[in-house]
Formats: sequence, C-alpha cells, structure tokens
Amino acid sequence: MKQYKEYIFNILPCIGYGLLCGSVTGVLIFFYKLAADKLTKLSAGIYDRALHSPLIISAVFAGLIVFACLTAFLQEKIPEMRGGGIPRCEGILRGVLTFSRLRTLAGTAIGSFISFFCGLPVGSEGPAVLIGTSLGGICSGPDWKKSAWSRYVMSGGAAAGFAVATGSPLSAMLFALEEIHKRFTPMLVLTVSVSVLSATFFNELLCSLTGISPALITAPVFNDFKLEDVPHLLALGVIVALAVGFFDASLGYFGKFIKRLKIKIPDSVRLIAVFVFSGVMGLFFREGAFSGHDIIENILSYGESAALLIAVLAVRMLMMILVTDSGATGGIFVPTLAIGALVGAISGRMLVFAGMPEDLFPAVVMLGMCAFLGGTLRAPLTAAIFFTELTGRFTNFFYVALVIFVVNCITNIFNQTPFYDRVLESLEENQNEGKQPRITSFRMKVSDGAFVTGKTVRDIMWPPSCVVLSITRADNPCQDLDHDGEKKLFDGDTVIVRAKIYDENTLRKSLEGLVGTQYPIEEIT
Repeated sequence: MKQYKEYIFNILPCIGYGLLCGSVTGVLIFFYKLAADKLTKLSAGIYDRALHSPLIISAVFAGLIVFACLTAFLQEKIPEMRGGGIPRCEGILRGVLTFSRLRTLAGTAIGSFISFFCGLPVGSEGPAVLIGTSLGGICSGPDWKKSAWSRYVMSGGAAAGFAVATGSPLSAMLFALEEIHKRFTPMLVLTVSVSVLSATFFNELLCSLTGISPALITAPVFNDFKLEDVPHLLALGVIVALAVGFFDASLGYFGKFIKRLKIKIPDSVRLIAVFVFSGVMGLFFREGAFSGHDIIENILSYGESAALLIAVLAVRMLMMILVTDSGATGGIFVPTLAIGALVGAISGRMLVFAGMPEDLFPAVVMLGMCAFLGGTLRAPLTAAIFFTELTGRFTNFFYVALVIFVVNCITNIFNQTPFYDRVLESLEENQNEGKQPRITSFRMKVSDGAFVTGKTVRDIMWPPSCVVLSITRADNPCQDLDHDGEKKLFDGDTVIVRAKIYDENTLRKSLEGLVGTQYPIEEIT
C-alpha cells in the first residue's frame, strides 16, 4: 500500500503535468515558428526591393533605428527578454535567475518577432525554448513560485519547445538533461519525456495538416563512413576543436575588452549598432543576416568557393559577438549551427584536397556542424543524437561519436568557459548586481505529506548552491550523511542544508515548497 501511494504521488503528477505542458507548448510553438518564418521571408523581400530604390533604403535604416529603440524600451520594461533564450532558460531552471512567466512569454515573442522582421542573425529556437519554459510555469499552477513541481514542469516545457523548434525529440530530451540540468533523475526524465512526446505529437499533427516539414534541416543523402575514413575524421575533429576554442576565446576577449574600456555604452546604442549592421548585411551581404538556416542548406551542395566560405564565417562570428553583447532578443542556436556548418564546409574542402572522397562532403559538413555544437555546449551526447536525428542514419554513429569525442577532449584542454555558460554568467551578474552573497545553513523538518516525502535526495530540485549536509531520521536520533543522493526522505525527518544565498526570503519560500510549512525553518551557524 505504501509503495502504491508513493507511485501515485511521485509518478502520476509527472505524467499529468507533462501531458498538459507538452500539448500546450507543442501547439503554440508551432504557430510561433510559422509566424517567425513569415516575418523572415517578409524581411528578405523588403531588403530585395530596397536595393532598387535609394528612398526605400533610407526608409529601411530609419525603420531599423526605430525598431532598435523600441526593443531597448521593451527590454527596460521586461529585462527577461534580453539575449538568447537558451542561456536564460538554463538559469531559470537551475534556480539562479528569476522571471515573470507571462511577462517573459509576451516579451520574448514580441522582441524576437522584431528581430526576425529586421533581419538580425538570430533564430527562433532559443525563444521557443524560453517560451516553453514560461508555458511550463503557467501549467504548473498559480502558486508556481512556491510549487516544488514548477521547475520539473518548466524543464518539460523547455524540452518541448526545443523539440518542436528543431524537429528532434530525442535530442530535446537529452538537451534538457545533459545541457540544462547536467544530471539524470527519474522524475526529471519522466516529466521531460512525456512533455516532449506530447509536444511532438501535436507538432506532427499540425505539420501534416498544413503540409509543413517538421525537420529543421533537409539533410542530403550521402554514403556511410568507412574505416579507411577514420584518419580524415580525426583531422576533422581536430579542426573543429580548434574552431571551438577560437570561438570561445573570441567571445571571452571581446567581453574583457569592453570592460577595460570603462565606458558605459547605453543599451539603445548597442542595439542601434546591431540593427544597422544587420540592415547592411541584409542589403549587401545576405549571408551575414538572418538566422543562417539558408547558409546550412546551401553549403551542403559543395557550390561555394573556399574564399567565400571563409568570408562568411568571419562575418557570422563577428555578428554573433555583436548580437550577444547587445542583448538583442533572439536565439543563437541556429546561428551557432551555421558557424559549425561553415567550419565543416571549410574542413571538408581541405579533406577532399587531402584525398577524402568528394561524395562524403555533405556528411562532413553535417558532422562538423553537430560536433561544433557539441563543443560549444559541452554536450557530446546531445550533439551525437542530433546528427543521427537530422540525417536519419544510425549506421554512422561510431564515426560521429569518434569525431565528437575528439572535439570534446581537445576543448577541455583549452579550459575555456562554454559559450552558453558565459552568457548565463553575465545574466546572473546583471541580476545580482550590488548584492552581496552569504553562505549559511538551515535546519528543517519534513512536514506530513511534503513534496520531498518518499523521494531520493538526488531526485529533488534543491535551490541553487544548496547542499544537503545531514539527515536525521524521525525514529533515529543519529545523524546520517548522504554521499550519493540515494537516501529517501520521509515525514518527520530533519534535514540540514547549506546554501549560498542572495535573497533569504526567496530561498525560504523554495525550501517551504519542498518540506512544507508545518514546522519552522531555522537558520543555524
């Protein structure tokens, strides 16, 4: 009977919340993607038409400045809409960033639509993940700030948004577990899986009704790799790893350079500069504008020259740095893929010159793209599965894993902060600016029927920087240590935790959501 009760209270909510959150997210993100695609095509049409009229060009740049100022105004009112959606989503789900679910949902959608319409080099995938996170917060109920379920449900929403945006459900599950939370626990896996599956079902249904492909990229048919291709693939891994190291270092040095200037550049000025640069790219060098999706599709054909590929790579990296620094609303997932595809294409040309069969070029581009993504995220498993889902080829998994393994080994040697982690650190610094953290400990007793009852320590999403020091059982006065997170908590148990906190009131609310309010939470020294 006790095990049955545990099943009801621990498993069924994961399924129920996951179905609700996934269904809502799947439908809304489908229409969000549809609107984003329409705005991007409209923007490209305006740029094409403007080329034939100096008057329209003047109007375009005037409009870009107006939209940049509007974005700056909106970001002042809604700070949660700043920057790429995935780093902010990671901060929210790890508990280090706060946000307003409705405000974030509306601000992210409006801000990203402005970016798409103006031709900024950003994608819809990051905003889709953040919108999914917001929808998860809404689906978790009105008392979401105190609800211990909210971060589980929001994780499901984030993964569902990723799945619909990329058409890669398995990668979405791994993305939430490997990249966002960097851990696998039963409740988290179940909630995320149910959310992704239900979102994918509704996305596939709507795509079939409208005749739209759910796939992010249409991968060409290519031959399988063979053992004699291993030397070429090892070389590919080294080249991609060096590109990841250069990419991470460039972002780091640019941030340090801006800080050394000791000049406070207004956000509106940064945004105006990025919008204007994007306008120049949209008019005169289309490869430097928009998300980069078309770049990925085009270079798979082996048609572009090496000089053009290098020029586009340099421009895309520069635009990525500027966009990230400005805080423009939009995703950096597809732009990162585009940079990876360019690195893969340049590597492929070098390898063909070195003797690799030319018919492997498309496969090398796709593999270089996914390996670059895995290197920047430090999420090798997600990158490997993403390649498999994009291409539909499972027979190449050994060779894919080999390249991604080489990339991650070398990038770890560089000891550079990953791109998304760097952005998240900046967001956290801005949120806690002027606040002094302190480390303290709390003693709390588990209330009857509390959320943590019957759950293992590792399956509980504790507040950030919170460590369980000891557990004292209700029927045993001796303290016990939890070395591996496998010990279960029960009613009446006393738990001592240590945490690094900026806001004690917020931490206490989070802990009350976990252990209940029947007993007071005591701070100890």
